[in-house]
Amino acid sequence: MSKITMSQVATSNFTYRRYTFDYFLKSAQKLGVENIELSGCHPHFSVYEALQFDVKSLAKQIKEHHLTVSAIEPEQNFLPINIAARDQYFREQSVKQLGFYIENAHEFNCSKVIIYPGKTLINHPRSEAWKYSRDSIHQLSKLAKKNDVTILLESVSGFVSDLMTDSKTVKRMIDEIGADNIGCCVNSSAAFAAGETLEDYFRLFGSKIGMVQLSDSTADNEQLVWGDGEQNLDVHINTLREYGYAGAVALELFMEELADGAEENYAACIEYFKKHID
Repeated sequence: MSKITMSQVATSNFTYRRYTFDYFLKSAQKLGVENIELSGCHPHFSVYEALQFDVKSLAKQIKEHHLTVSAIEPEQNFLPINIAARDQYFREQSVKQLGFYIENAHEFNCSKVIIYPGKTLINHPRSEAWKYSRDSIHQLSKLAKKNDVTILLESVSGFVSDLMTDSKTVKRMIDEIGADNIGCCVNSSAAFAAGETLEDYFRLFGSKIGMVQLSDSTADNEQLVWGDGEQNLDVHINTLREYGYAGAVALELFMEELADGAEENYAACIEYFKKHID
């Protein structure tokens, strides 16, 4: 049985989207973390910021703060990105935007990019959106192959999309695409919403799980500070131990009201987390 330690913990700059990126990096150091989950979000790291984003400068900032990028997670909810969109132009632009992160992952010495399934319109066939999503992910997997990147597919709750909401639909998508550079990112809030556990994912994917995201939640709210929801952190941690998970564990706090006091909320979350790990 392996141990889960603070050296595996990662924080996300998405929670700090109302602060400068430098403030986030200093806060990560202050909180004692060694890893970050780099969110491709406004105003820190998005293709909307300039005609040509200064990726090298951003990577240099991270390196100067002695932090490691565990995975890149392009923002795919708030920004106009939908790889399952009916509109062909929008869909192609969405693939292009996600491709930007894949092509630049090497600048951060990072080989993992997290991709969501996209969204379907409620009054249009789900099967149609599934096909668009599958085709888009297939295109991205070929680009990722050229850049030595592994795509980690992440299920999302029904709050976000009904395309890939549990472990079974993630597996179906991976099987249908058939690429060897597609793995899985498991999010405890999405698993909780689907009535699943981390163990359900580890049984199904094993070593294909390249990232674990832990956040508390209730039936109505996701990605809360640990202790504010209904999930059992000890069960999650024990699953990671039993399956010998040695990768990064990202603590995600994405609720809009948590962005006002990003550091304080992360401090509370980490303090709670420390009481349950090795």
